[in-house]
Amino acid sequence: MGGEYLPDYGNCEVEIARIELKSTTYDVISLRACPSDSYIKYSLVDEYETEYSLPQQTSSQPFSLLELIRFVDSVEQPDLSDQSWSRFGFVLSFNESCLGCGADLEDLRDFTRLDSDYYPHLATDYIQAFERW
Repeated sequence: MGGEYLPDYGNCEVEIARIELKSTTYDVISLRACPSDSYIKYSLVDEYETEYSLPQQTSSQPFSLLELIRFVDSVEQPDLSDQSWSRFGFVLSFNESCLGCGADLEDLRDFTRLDSDYYPHLATDYIQAFERW
């Protein structure tokens, strides 16, 4: 599996980044953008209809790579049982969560993966972030 149960795309909506988790069900979280008049509207969806709290709903221009990284790292999970897991940012919170539940640090090296057709260096940046983590 891996993304088959994500919600359908809205009209003019595109996926600008994807977070893939090497979990039992290979969970996927999709960051989507939709142009609307003079701004771009963002949404973050997964297969479980999780309500994520985004740091901003819109922007007037597409994100730079650094702006995208700051945006993604600032996403909050309101239903996260242990908020301390998010101290390294949204993306690394999944690794922190697994580590806190007894997973081996070495096994978590490839647990979370980011990909983007629009930001080709996003994956490289997060590979480095995982190494530092």
